[in-house]
Amino acid sequence: MKNITLIFLLLFLYNCGYTSVYKNQETQDFAINVTGLKGDREMNNLIKNEINLYSNKNSIKIFNIEINTDYEKTVITKDSAGNITDYTLAATSTFTINLENLTKTVQFTESINIKNLSDTFEQNNYEKNIKRNFASSLREKLISEILSIDDN
Repeated sequence: MKNITLIFLLLFLYNCGYTSVYKNQETQDFAINVTGLKGDREMNNLIKNEINLYSNKNSIKIFNIEINTDYEKTVITKDSAGNITDYTLAATSTFTINLENLTKTVQFTESINIKNLSDTFEQNNYEKNIKRNFASSLREKLISEILSIDDN
């Protein structure tokens, strides 16, 4: 009885129709050339590295991208002694995408509220990890936008 239930369960899950949103991104044939960087240098470098990992250097279709990123660390709350307890980390990136005679500008924002850690080293590592996650998320949004341009 267990075997029959397991077989039906596997057949049902196998045929449920699930596909990843980014499934076809790996097979896209285009190159992304970063032509200009403005704003926060560290965030721009992280985004550029993320884009370079995705870009197919041998492609004929080349998207030229200019990146302007603003990264802010804003104090949200302080305790009664005046010590900072909560921050907001926010990254806003404006991408100008050029393909032949088409130019499109898009803007994406990522933000998160975090607690202030007592250990400065751990706090800095945590913030660097968040920046890397922001860069990865912004890259995914940019690639989705490029795919929508490429489909037209």
